[in-house]
Amino acid sequence: MIPRAPSARAVQRALHPQCSRTPNNRRTLASLKSGGYNYETGEANGIKFASRDIPGPTTQLAIVARAGTRFQLFPGFAEGLEKFAFKSTHKRSSLRITREAELLGAELFAYHSRENLVIGAKFLREDLPYFTELLGEVISKTRFTRHELHEEVIRVIKLNQKSILANTDQMALNSAHSVAFHRGLGTALHPTSSVPITQYLHEQDLETFSQAAYAKPNFAVVANGANHDELSKWVGEFFQDSPAVAPEDFPAIETKPSRYFGGEERIAHDGGNNMILAFPGSGAYTGGHYKPEIAVLSSLLGGQSYIKWSPGFSLLARATAAQTQARVSTRNLSYMDAGLLTISMEGKASHIREASQTVVDILKAISTGDIAKDDIQKAIAKAKFRTLEAGQNIGTGLELTGAGLVQSGKPSQLDGIAEAIESVTEDAVKKAAMSLLEGKATVSTVGDLFVLPFAEEIGLHPPHTYQDVICLESCGLDVGICERRNLWSRLTRDSYNRYLAVAARVVRRSLKEQPRLQAERRGEMDLRFAKWTNGKQGDNKSLATANASAMAEAAERDVGIAEHDQKYLQHATKANDCEEDVQDISSAFRSAAAVLEIGQLVKDPYFTLFEAVGALEIMDPKMDSGFLKEGESLEDDINDLKEVLPEEMVGLMDQLICHEMAWHMGHPLSQSIFTSYHIDRLLWPEPKSLEDARFDRQESEVGNGMLQIIFRAYCLALIKCCDHVHRRIGTEHYYEEEDFVSNLYNRNLLSNFDTAGIHMLLDEASLFTKRQSRIDKTLRNAILIRLTLRQRLLRAMESDLNPDKAAQIQLWQDCSKVLPDLWQTRSVGKQVKEAFSVKLQRKLASSVPPRPMVEIDFEDAQMFLGNLCRDAANVYHVLDYRGSSNILNFTYAFQSRKPQPSVYIRCLLQSLIFHNMKVLGQVTITKLIYDDLAELVLPAAILLDPANGKVEAPHDPRFHIVKEMGGFVLRVGDAENLDVELRKYTGEKPLIEGEPAGTEIWSFPLSSWAYYYKLRQMEWIVQLGFELDIYQNSEMSGMYWFLSHVAGARVQHLERIQTFVTRRIQKSKKGSAMQRTKLQNCFSFLKVALSEAAATQWFAISLSKLYTVLLHFALLPTRPERLPYSSPEFCHALRMRPFMQLSIPEVPSYADLSAATKLSLPLEGGRSDDASTPEQQACLILEIAEEASKVARKEWEAVSKLDAETARCISCEDWWRKSVKDVVRACIVCCIAIASTKKGVQNAKAMTLSLFFQFAAAFSILFAQTFASPLTLTERAISGSDYSNLQLFEQFSAAAYCPINNQDKAGGTKLTCSTGNCPLVQDSDVVSVYEFENSLKTDVTGYVAVDNTRALTVLAFRGSSSVRNFVADANFVAEPTDICPACTAHNGFWDSWVEARPGVLAALKTAAASHPGNRVVVTGHSLGGAIADLAAAEIRKSGITADLYTYGAPRIAGKTLSDFITNQNKGGNFRVTHKNDPVPRLPPVPLGFVHISPEYYISAPNNVVPTSNDITQYSGNINFSGNTGNNPLKSDLSAHGWYFGPVGACGGGGFEFKE
Repeated sequence: MIPRAPSARAVQRALHPQCSRTPNNRRTLASLKSGGYNYETGEANGIKFASRDIPGPTTQLAIVARAGTRFQLFPGFAEGLEKFAFKSTHKRSSLRITREAELLGAELFAYHSRENLVIGAKFLREDLPYFTELLGEVISKTRFTRHELHEEVIRVIKLNQKSILANTDQMALNSAHSVAFHRGLGTALHPTSSVPITQYLHEQDLETFSQAAYAKPNFAVVANGANHDELSKWVGEFFQDSPAVAPEDFPAIETKPSRYFGGEERIAHDGGNNMILAFPGSGAYTGGHYKPEIAVLSSLLGGQSYIKWSPGFSLLARATAAQTQARVSTRNLSYMDAGLLTISMEGKASHIREASQTVVDILKAISTGDIAKDDIQKAIAKAKFRTLEAGQNIGTGLELTGAGLVQSGKPSQLDGIAEAIESVTEDAVKKAAMSLLEGKATVSTVGDLFVLPFAEEIGLHPPHTYQDVICLESCGLDVGICERRNLWSRLTRDSYNRYLAVAARVVRRSLKEQPRLQAERRGEMDLRFAKWTNGKQGDNKSLATANASAMAEAAERDVGIAEHDQKYLQHATKANDCEEDVQDISSAFRSAAAVLEIGQLVKDPYFTLFEAVGALEIMDPKMDSGFLKEGESLEDDINDLKEVLPEEMVGLMDQLICHEMAWHMGHPLSQSIFTSYHIDRLLWPEPKSLEDARFDRQESEVGNGMLQIIFRAYCLALIKCCDHVHRRIGTEHYYEEEDFVSNLYNRNLLSNFDTAGIHMLLDEASLFTKRQSRIDKTLRNAILIRLTLRQRLLRAMESDLNPDKAAQIQLWQDCSKVLPDLWQTRSVGKQVKEAFSVKLQRKLASSVPPRPMVEIDFEDAQMFLGNLCRDAANVYHVLDYRGSSNILNFTYAFQSRKPQPSVYIRCLLQSLIFHNMKVLGQVTITKLIYDDLAELVLPAAILLDPANGKVEAPHDPRFHIVKEMGGFVLRVGDAENLDVELRKYTGEKPLIEGEPAGTEIWSFPLSSWAYYYKLRQMEWIVQLGFELDIYQNSEMSGMYWFLSHVAGARVQHLERIQTFVTRRIQKSKKGSAMQRTKLQNCFSFLKVALSEAAATQWFAISLSKLYTVLLHFALLPTRPERLPYSSPEFCHALRMRPFMQLSIPEVPSYADLSAATKLSLPLEGGRSDDASTPEQQACLILEIAEEASKVARKEWEAVSKLDAETARCISCEDWWRKSVKDVVRACIVCCIAIASTKKGVQNAKAMTLSLFFQFAAAFSILFAQTFASPLTLTERAISGSDYSNLQLFEQFSAAAYCPINNQDKAGGTKLTCSTGNCPLVQDSDVVSVYEFENSLKTDVTGYVAVDNTRALTVLAFRGSSSVRNFVADANFVAEPTDICPACTAHNGFWDSWVEARPGVLAALKTAAASHPGNRVVVTGHSLGGAIADLAAAEIRKSGITADLYTYGAPRIAGKTLSDFITNQNKGGNFRVTHKNDPVPRLPPVPLGFVHISPEYYISAPNNVVPTSNDITQYSGNINFSGNTGNNPLKSDLSAHGWYFGPVGACGGGGFEFKE
């Protein structure tokens, strides 16, 4: 507790200006605008506060929390929290709080309203520190004890309940709010006596509610009579323990918009009479819903006189003077987003009845302007006075100001309110009264209901409006007809809105040219609709017919109600002033729709863009999943209760595994698991118990067949596994709709059921299976394998947060052990395709277009599951806590592995690290941050001493250190000021730079730590751009320069930190061994970080300068199809946007970046004088690049020699060493690329083939390793059937080289190879149907043949004999194609295909007609393989399924076309490469060319027929594990000529390569 200080002088100083004040003119706002009564706002430690420093000796301080009855989750929460105010806290007992407040002469108070909970104190001004501390303690450390709740709090609440029963005024007011707003503001201020309060109030729930109510965004501190700066200081100090957000298990308190309903409620009571007429009123000024005209109207109505001996000017006071036993008063109850204007009448029932009629009559008079202007002026003056008086009132002002701060960040300022009231006009008041009468009134009546009137008896009947009455009176009609007329009016509007609702269907049809033209030709739009009932679509009906029928029925029903309705129908056609007939707008609507432009949307106030776009899908089979065609049904068409065969059981299990893995891969449940009829039966209707989850809900017992025992247990376990995965992912961060779809489509994944029962069912299923001797042993074993796998997966997932590392690793390894057996038994299963249906997707996701069922291969599913189990076992290695850097390195290594871990595993890693706010379940987050600070900037520092927390004496510096460091951990911000503040407690001495009076240099440890990680994040962001390939070629030089700029800043910063750590090491000789160890540990970390940062800086410099030269000489041309920016300046602005808000390091401008990457820059060392030509200048730049690359290599080699502990990679050493090795390798390749480029620049025209191959290979592998490493996906061996096909179609490619097979255009040749290198083709019945050779333009050659032995149609392209020209010219230019949008290909390859295309496509069409069942295959070797890629893409695009086999093919296209061919799904892709064959490495990757995927890499030597073990499959557009990465600096042209044999032998002895 802070002691009280003497206050006499302070009081005298405070009173002096108050006594000397002279009165101001009461009709002006001078005093208001001077700020004396306005609040000054601020924010301290995330808490909003406001103060009004009115001179005086006392202060009133309050906490205003958004926790009134409107925001409570259960009855009594707001009142319970109010009653617990100033009870015992964790630091003070309630008795101590009371005694201390009494000793200081203070008053403590707490109350709640419908919106706010206010707790506060009134005290002498100098005691502000104590009571600020007390209030901060009350809201954050109150002890919610069970005995206080039941013995005191609930007892008081029940007493309040009883008191309300006798208070008719309070009952009427609660009733009015309930009728007007229903929930929210309609909640009673105190729970009624009928509410079972003890069922809702529990001490734990109250404590959780208090944490949400007193979260920093949810309350404000307001003071009256306090200095603003002092209040800011104490709030910042004493409210640090307030939670920043609401608890995770408790919803944050949010404001749902209030909605006014209106109506009538009558309550019989014999204790008095009270009637309230209420209307929508004015909200609070700070909430943005303030209506000053309502405040004036309230004063105008009035009801009570405030002037002695006079009834007053208010209209109700004068009009109800005769009703002496009725008291009338008008109030506007303001809330943040709504208001309630109440006219309350209390007294004798008969007088209230008369007064209520008077109230309505006066409102009508005001609405028609029958009121004196003088009364309006008096009402404005009175409203202004009452509003300002309330704002000046301390208590009211505190709550209004606090509520405004919490809701909108604005306090309640009196000058703005007064000005708004003064601006009200007579017309505004008139319109306000009219709006009240036209709207729906709220009428609450309590008392003698026999006498007290109903709403309609005084002219406030809700179904019709006052405007209707006026209209009907002028027409001579009675009120009954008026009601019918209003019904017709609403019918008309509803009918019109129906037309609007289908407008989007017209638009949707107009988007399709043919249906729109057909509709116009027949002269009408066929507007139809269908109603949905209980989830099923009804019959399609004509909208015009339905509307006509509805109107006729309504007319017949209403006309038959009473005879006088006929009178209305007769008069309605004659009276133009009040005629509002129902009109058929079909013709007008069709005419309007006919002139709509294609794509134009209908929009009006009732039909917004949102509804229009949503309605575009309505009743379109391609867009609306719920639309049913004639005779179509979504009902089940499978008997899922039918027993299945054992082989079908295995097939069903395997199909579910495939669907489960598809869900893990990112596909929705509605397209994967939920397409299973069996799963759907188990989940819907939602089972109430595990026994209820059956395939047949009609049967009383489960059944004893295989389906009910084995497959039911398997399905339940699968669902529970999905539940665990869904919950784990839902609690962490992931990319919604990109990595994982969380939508459950209103299905519950058995989340309320325990897994013990499911394990029991699995055990029973396994035992049942073992006893089925009649089932084949192989099938029985296959079923047991799948049951075992499912049970092991369930065990591993249900305990995935178990901190026992060894146990969890074993569980996931046990899962992996079953997978080989799963794969071996896959062939015994038989798929049951009818057990899965896309109809289920249409039922579950009826609001989206129909989507296909996702079916992945079992091989892919098994591989994904294997990776998931492997990654899950590996993820638990993070549990070895060895410091913060080890965790960071492990996370980085794990998340970047290829293939990338699944979303579930990535979220599991997050949970393991931060579950329950404990790092790895071992250390607190504070400890983690402290460890990182110690490792980087504060080794063995007093700031991080754990013993500081035990110090309680405020005079001890360590007491303040704990407080300041705690704030830093909670909110890492303003570290620089905190460093300055902490110097007072640490006694730090600065470094002195320069003599004799040098500059003081301080360490700023916390700021240095924050700045270091800022630089690291900047580097990661820039490097991520390279990894994701988002930079244009023209940007490469500049972005590498920027990366070197940031890395250089990190080097300088680390050197600065190292200076201070070195000084501490020098002074630590007398310290303990532990202190010296911590210092040395920090120093070693800094050395590693410095080496890594310097290596990054130098390597980035090298690459920047290399790209500068390449771009200058157009060796890396820009790609026109990838220029999404209007100008380079705009592109630069977008790249730098993430860093623009940073002051340091300074972000370079576009001009600076361009100047730094120009070839004409003056070079270091004055060598620019020797560079008279661009080539010489480039050579000098390349020398610098080469030197920088060598320095980077040296630094990385030094890093690679570190042990795992020093490198902070204990849990991921293998990955770390491989990464460092790859970077060293990249530095070496970069040096070679620089040297090759330098030679090419010096003698560009004489570049030899071997030099070109060396440059292209080196630069391609450099690009792949540095930028595109994430594109490597998977690696696997090949099957026997794949091997046979690879060998067969290599011989078809070889046959294309033989002149005899491509000379006769008419075909008819039996394919042979004179050199004997295609025996599989030659020994079969293979005859050409079309041959083409040596075309004039491109020399494209090949044949189309039919293999009658194997039922094949083969298109083969010969490899060119002029590869030498293709390579030597190095003319790698891409041009657009018409295969797909924005797709480019090498111009030579594309021209070749375009020339051959007409004849080839015609021949394929002819072959398809004569051999319709044949499988189509496209193949080719070398450049023939490149043409085959393009041919296959276009053939597939035409609808023909075609397999593609290429051998030694070069890169053909940009990534867009490559991805298009890879993902066509109209046949398989088999791109075969051989060892160091140089052709597949061309054109280089940096020029924008990539391969299709996958690659089949042959590792066997030349002149040896490879076996299946010599062939490995690699996936990805770029990978450097196959041909691209196999000794990239070595090129073997002989490898290009040998695959499964001498592929080009028939062409005349090889290829014309110039060495």
